[in-house]
This record gives sequence, structure tokens and C-alpha cells, in this order.
Amino acid sequence: MPESKKLTLEEKMASWEATDSEKRAATLGGMIPGGKSGDGFDVGLWLLFPFIVGFSLLLAAFPFIMDGIDTSSVGPPPME
Repeated sequence: MPESKKLTLEEKMASWEATDSEKRAATLGGMIPGGKSGDGFDVGLWLLFPFIVGFSLLLAAFPFIMDGIDTSSVGPPPME
């Protein structure tokens, strides 16, 4: 019986991982998610993040500030 080196679980799991060239071959355009440089989608998210958070906080706070809004000059909605 030939002596084979026993691999640890970590070594076995590392051998199952795909190499960078295999990952690039499996994707359209060869772009791997989480690469070194961001694409246009990432830049757009970074630019819109403050607005998204701000409007979300305003939406969450609206029930608390709703009573302070003066709607007496608007009148009732039409009932027709």
C-alpha cells in the first residue's frame, strides 16, 4: 500500500476552489465580482447612497412629523 500524504480539510477545500482564470472563463466579459476597480454600477451606488439614506429616514420619520404639517388651507378632498 503506497503511503499517501493525508490532506487536511483546509487543503482539500483549497483544492476545490477555482483559479482566477477559471473564474474569468465562467463569467461574461471576464469580469469577476468584487474586483479591484469598481464599475459604473458601484460608482452610481456610492453617489446615490446619501440620498437613499436621507429619503429613507424622512419616510420613517413622516408619521411623527405629520401632525405638524398645516393642511387647513388645502380643504377636504373632492368626493365626486
